[in-house]
Amino acid sequence: MPGRVSDAPFFGRTQELSKMRARLVRARHSEPQITVVDGPAGMGKTSLVRRFLADEGSEHRVLWASGDEFEMQLPYGVVAQLLTHPCEEPGTLPRPGRFPWPGPVLPDPVEAGVVLLDVIGRSQGPSPLIIVVDDLHWADTPSLHAITFALRRLRVDRVLAVLVTRDAADSRLPQGLLRIMYDDSTLALALKGLSVADVAALSSAVGSTALPRRALTRLHGHTHGNPLHTKALLQQCTADVLGTNHAHLPAPREYARIIATRLDRCSVPTRRLVNAASVLGTSSPLLTAARVGDVPDALEALSEAMRHDLLDESSPDGAPHVVFPHPLVRAAVYQGMEPALRSHLHHTAASVVTEPPMVLQHRVWAAVGPEPDLSRELALYAAERSREGAWSAAASAALTSARLSPQEAERNRRTLKAAEYLLLAGDISQAAAMEPTVRAMPPGTERHYVLGHLALTTGRLDDARQELSACWSSCDPATAPETVRCAAEQMAWLSLIEGDGHGIVQWARRGLALPPGNRSSFLRDSLAIGLAITGEHEESMRSVSHLPDSGRPRGRHELEGLLARGMLRLWNGDLGAARGDLKHAFDSHRHGGLPYAALVALGFLTDAEYRSGRWDDAIAHGSQAVSLAEDTDQVSILAVVHAFTAFPLAGRGEFRAAEEHANAAVEHARVLSDVNDLALAHSAHALVRIAQGQHEGVVTLLRPLTGSEVVHRDGLDEIGIIPWRALLVESLVRTSRLEEAERLLADYEVRAAQRHRWLDLAAAARCRGLLEASRGRPDEAEHAFREGLDHCESGEPCWEQNLLHLSYGTFLRRTGRRREAVAELETAWQLFDGLQAVPYLERCRTELGACGRTTTAAHSARHPVLTAQELTVARLAAQGLTNRQIARELMLSVKTVEYHLCNTYMKLGINSRMGLVTILNPQ
Repeated sequence: MPGRVSDAPFFGRTQELSKMRARLVRARHSEPQITVVDGPAGMGKTSLVRRFLADEGSEHRVLWASGDEFEMQLPYGVVAQLLTHPCEEPGTLPRPGRFPWPGPVLPDPVEAGVVLLDVIGRSQGPSPLIIVVDDLHWADTPSLHAITFALRRLRVDRVLAVLVTRDAADSRLPQGLLRIMYDDSTLALALKGLSVADVAALSSAVGSTALPRRALTRLHGHTHGNPLHTKALLQQCTADVLGTNHAHLPAPREYARIIATRLDRCSVPTRRLVNAASVLGTSSPLLTAARVGDVPDALEALSEAMRHDLLDESSPDGAPHVVFPHPLVRAAVYQGMEPALRSHLHHTAASVVTEPPMVLQHRVWAAVGPEPDLSRELALYAAERSREGAWSAAASAALTSARLSPQEAERNRRTLKAAEYLLLAGDISQAAAMEPTVRAMPPGTERHYVLGHLALTTGRLDDARQELSACWSSCDPATAPETVRCAAEQMAWLSLIEGDGHGIVQWARRGLALPPGNRSSFLRDSLAIGLAITGEHEESMRSVSHLPDSGRPRGRHELEGLLARGMLRLWNGDLGAARGDLKHAFDSHRHGGLPYAALVALGFLTDAEYRSGRWDDAIAHGSQAVSLAEDTDQVSILAVVHAFTAFPLAGRGEFRAAEEHANAAVEHARVLSDVNDLALAHSAHALVRIAQGQHEGVVTLLRPLTGSEVVHRDGLDEIGIIPWRALLVESLVRTSRLEEAERLLADYEVRAAQRHRWLDLAAAARCRGLLEASRGRPDEAEHAFREGLDHCESGEPCWEQNLLHLSYGTFLRRTGRRREAVAELETAWQLFDGLQAVPYLERCRTELGACGRTTTAAHSARHPVLTAQELTVARLAAQGLTNRQIARELMLSVKTVEYHLCNTYMKLGINSRMGLVTILNPQ
């Protein structure tokens, strides 16, 4: 099976093999390739891949994993096959493993994907690594997400990934994986039946006599060229039967009869071994199958089964395993057993296997009807997994528990719980597929909650409000407190999306008044954010006063509210502390917390790094946030992360990339009808226009935010959150709309003073300096610029300080004070150079030239042409991190890190990490 290259006859598929070889050549040149092999059961998908490996794989390392219908509920079962025993030699396949993460807490798919990337990086050599995931449609959901994460991050890797599935449009597959599979760059091979000529070649290989053309044509028409069915009939029927029109040929759907005939020819011990193997899956240890089937001489029974083409043997870890030649053989054996025997074997298997989820699963397969006790055990198992943040495993167990529940009310309740777990796992498409089932249930509190949660996650805000309101209004003393608490949490989140600060506070307080739940909650974060955007800043900070000043949270109590405190610190200008809180919140929510909270934290971390002038980090984290949000279909956060990612790109003059992110932010904000998100998206566009010097465009974008036609929401009017005021005032001044600028600026100054926010005070002072200079009031202008710089001196290094030096220097030069202007402009030049802020460097160059100073590339020569990713990698390398550590930190493959470092060495004219330390550390 996967552990060896089959010597079975193979015919046809020359065109498909040629296309796969061409993709392998491209992978050899560091162009990672994806190939999808799609087709019905028995169409030869796995045989095609084996033949490809037999022809091309001898000099390549191969990672092979396969989904199994019986292991779909085993979290990371497929990823474990790729990770536990990666291959060491070219031409070999990995030994199948079970589970690489000891301990009670499962990793999230991102962490598993990072580990998979590491294995992919270590497995590459001069020749490409070939990754095969067979029977993708049977892969467990956490593995699907981890594989999606890894495949999306292959950049310059020598990798050919082959995904084999019966249905490339399977609704179980994550949307991110479907996007990969349907991408224009992906090779899609939809296998059809063999031709008559191929059937003739197959007949010659497996038959004792040559068949006439008429028989071949009849056989081809009967099987539609399906290789598995064709071969089975060639082995089962004589040439006379195949060539006679009056003779009956078994229909392809009766393939099971052919397998049953083979099995009947075997001895009793062999039949027991084959039957036992079928209940254990497509592959299992020989000893385990023998114990389940009560077979004393397992090797003799295996030999007989191999002679009848019912089983194969492999030794992936030194111990013999039994492997079915094809999943359809296993399916035919399994379905052909008497129900009582099948149930008995599953009961026996439950006492033999060791993995707790597989023990429960075998008991489930042994059940013949509702099983109240087993259903309760599964419900408890689901609850236990949910407390660990293993949402996908919890969802699978809850769904099975529902199916085995004898009472309809209990069945409905557990189905609803499964839908909620899927939403928390980020399996939005699977949860959405359950919506018709949920809607068919009788109205009730939990039903309203799940429908509301689903609607909110998929961006249907009106539906969410209707269902969540109905949930709250239908609560009674018998309603589980957890459901009421979760409903309040979702209502607070809805209010946050809509910018209704008072609504956020109201719903958060309602939820926090209830008994604590069993999982992480966003209620305390919601309360702090709601208080902040309604102006209650002191009370907002008091609401998170239970948190330690810094450090990674220890337990759920220290996690709840940490994200909000990071945002509050960001808005108050406490940039370093904000970055720490947001980084810890992101890491902690990824491991057993709330997936959407992790993405919010990463988005605002990008903003904190942009304001701090740490643009390499901002671009890296922003790109990561966008990718993760898209991978997990978290549509409610996409506008925010796209907008924040555009900010530093605009400052660097990477206008095309910035515009793409800003446009995406606008699109997602409009889908949600979110005024705050739209203002943030327009601010991203405005930053591009300002960097380009197109101030009229900024006025067009942002002026509507001041008009009565915009329904203002909490957050839009609160300073420090969305930077639209300073952007608009500057552009109003530069387009000579001075009175309008004065009205807006005066309000901004008052608000900044009331909030004691030094960063906003500095931005307002710069705008005041620009306005007074335009009015011909040099004394007032100089006072404003100096005041702005004083505010920055009392705060932290930030992007606003750079803009103040440029604006002040420009003012001094235009008032004839060239010597003083040069000092300010050269300071600005150095700061902009460190950020690679190309548009602003050009303005400095122009102003310094007007002062009689010729600028050189002396400062920027340190890294004149490094991309953002190259510089980020180089900085981490200069700090002493290994390539593998850098890859994990940035969620890239090791090959991508090596590629960036190689480019960096070449561009900087160095050949070691010591050169990086010398060049980069002075910054």
